[in-house]
Amino acid sequence: MTLIFQSTMRVAQFVPYFPPHKWGVETVAEEFSKYFISEKCWEVLNVTFSVGQKSLQIYEQDGYKVLVLPAFDIISNYPFPKFWTPQFRSVLKQVKKWNPDIIQTHTRFFLSTFIGGICAKLWKKKWVHVEHGSGLVKGLVWWKAFFANVYDYTLGKLCFSSADQIVAISQGNIPFIKKFSKTPIEVIYRGLDFPEIKRKKQNSDPISLGFIGRLVKLKGVDLLISAFADLIDEYPDLHLQIIGDGEERQNLEKQVQSLNIQDKVSFLGYQDKNTLQNQILPSLDIFINPSLQEGLPTTVIEALLAECIVVATDVWGTREISDKSDFILVQPDDPNALIHGIRKALTQLDLCWLSADMVREKFSRKKRILQYADLYKLLCK
Repeated sequence: MTLIFQSTMRVAQFVPYFPPHKWGVETVAEEFSKYFISEKCWEVLNVTFSVGQKSLQIYEQDGYKVLVLPAFDIISNYPFPKFWTPQFRSVLKQVKKWNPDIIQTHTRFFLSTFIGGICAKLWKKKWVHVEHGSGLVKGLVWWKAFFANVYDYTLGKLCFSSADQIVAISQGNIPFIKKFSKTPIEVIYRGLDFPEIKRKKQNSDPISLGFIGRLVKLKGVDLLISAFADLIDEYPDLHLQIIGDGEERQNLEKQVQSLNIQDKVSFLGYQDKNTLQNQILPSLDIFINPSLQEGLPTTVIEALLAECIVVATDVWGTREISDKSDFILVQPDDPNALIHGIRKALTQLDLCWLSADMVREKFSRKKRILQYADLYKLLCK
């Protein structure tokens, strides 16, 4: 039976950050907003925190709306809402007046999820929670790890169990979610738009290796640098590009200097999406993701779409991306495994196109948006 809804079905997303803040969940939320608006049968409102955001309380962009809750950083990259302020109450009143059909939250350990869940229950709206995490947070100093674990087993567990529907971004996320909740789970991969690319022609240039992502402990970039340094004598034509920024950048630059490989490693900082897709990824021979923890790494998907050979750690949902020989999985937190994986990649650079078509189909934007639409219709009928 076909389900029929008014043309103004509404989704309110509660997210910790939203562009211009860079990386992470905010990029997913922005793409989700644009894609749903493009279907011409939805309206999307994003509710985010003021830390690192535009100073405006409300603005519209690309057809969707953004409301900003006042907040401050109680811990770096963990915004805490100023719930006692008139602006906080005013913004939530605007969301309630907008009258969403669905309230959607992202990642259980941000307080934006807890606030969105409370609003869903108070306003009697359906709550869809999208979980990007695949385990307890790793790579933190002990007191941050303690705080994160306490949250997961209290408010995080409450968010999982109270939602009407959980969306996991990969099959690998499901075991972690099931530790906390019996709420129904549906896997919906991230949908991507990726341009047709033109690979650089193979010539006498150095072989280019690359990493793209946040420079934080969890990403394992220090392990990549160690592995790369061990390969230089054997493969003197290698060059490593590290694209991204974060709290570990200074330490990683010092590591490169201590290994005396400054002429072989470039730190390019944050790069915008167009530059990554049209210039950087098509110029890389091998893309490496040494992360210690991932739900479903978008940069790995994009690298395969750009026809790079990919070496990635076998964490959670990563192995679901491809089963072709241009996608090489290695054990996490193991420099020797990383070295072996890169060596293997260097022997099969002529296979760099095998996964692209399959990945483009599997992570089709249109298909994933329709999955969300069908899920919402079933919840709201």
